[in-house]
Amino acid sequence: MSEILRELVYVSEKAANIARACRQQESLFQLLIEEKKEGEKNKKFVNDFKTLADVLVQEVIKQNMGNKFPGLENHIYGEESNEFTNELGEKITVKVCPSEEETAQLLSKVLNGNKLASEALAQAVHQDISFADPALDLVKINIPQDIMGMWVDPIDSTYQYIKGSADIKPNRGIFPCGLQCVTILIGVYDRQTGVPLIGVINQPFASQDVKTLRWKGQYFWGLSYMDSNIHSLQLSNENGNDGEAASQLTEETSCEPKFTKHFSAVISTSEKDTIKTALSNICGENVYGAAGAGYKSLCVVQGFADVYIFSEDTTFKWDSCAAHAILKSIGGGMVDLRECLKRNPETGLDLPHLLYNVDNQGATGIDRWANKGGLVAYRSQQRLETFLDLLIENLSLSNMLT
Repeated sequence: MSEILRELVYVSEKAANIARACRQQESLFQLLIEEKKEGEKNKKFVNDFKTLADVLVQEVIKQNMGNKFPGLENHIYGEESNEFTNELGEKITVKVCPSEEETAQLLSKVLNGNKLASEALAQAVHQDISFADPALDLVKINIPQDIMGMWVDPIDSTYQYIKGSADIKPNRGIFPCGLQCVTILIGVYDRQTGVPLIGVINQPFASQDVKTLRWKGQYFWGLSYMDSNIHSLQLSNENGNDGEAASQLTEETSCEPKFTKHFSAVISTSEKDTIKTALSNICGENVYGAAGAGYKSLCVVQGFADVYIFSEDTTFKWDSCAAHAILKSIGGGMVDLRECLKRNPETGLDLPHLLYNVDNQGATGIDRWANKGGLVAYRSQQRLETFLDLLIENLSLSNMLT
């Protein structure tokens, strides 16, 4: 379905423009930098500005998709609530209004009368963007709209977004932190089966012009439905990826790189020591810490790492759905780490792929949608199987020694 894929990519670009505007327009940037102080709440606003930026991006995505595909907006889910309370105690539902002026008036209530910021933000929300991607016109797969659900993370890695470091150097293509780690994640899944179908990852701050200091973004998408797998990968060196300059569109082909015998992994800096030790034994020096669940998954999509592994239960469906769909389209996927470690050869070795249509029974709040068993994102199933065998072996050895 080229129309829905095109709209998903388009709206990710529009969301990226809003994210960049909040950093590049002075009135909005001043609100962002007030969030930098650790442990301090913005005293001027009941609700922090980063949450408003998140919500606005989320609402722009909902509105655009709902306008083009009526009914779909009822099945779009994300991290943020769109209800705010201002200093007067008024509850305000944030939405994109029909006109820029109306949106500015609504935002002014949330921002307690800050007219300059409200108008700047409304302008970014209503600004149309020029967009063209000929590869999307070649997508002819039809996915029924009535099976689609959507998970959205409007601004993943908000801490890096607020901190705004722009001078971080990558380690073999992987940025440990900085604005490059900020992503916009849009994942479509089958509401009946929970299987991911379409993923779009937009990286709003992929590169910066040294003269103008303006940021340029890039995006990646993948579609996997029945026997069709189509993906777009920016492989040119200009976009920061290794490999040949290839076609934007590949169908029914593997996107596995030429692996050596060594593994590489990208992890959270807060990963458990037992996992870090095991990975050190498996990967040697090829273990890279990075910020943002979406960005770490993107590193696997781009081929900078074989796997992204995370043993904690603090990622959520909106963090993983988009990347999972893209990885699935290139022959990879995303699995439950805990279930992988418990697999029993006598009862079968099917990989426990993450699903997106069921919540965690008994959990409340956002924990309902947590990836409770941790996760492993991978590009190659064959490599994953070997990696898991080595991981189990090293974790077992670690347990015997402690």
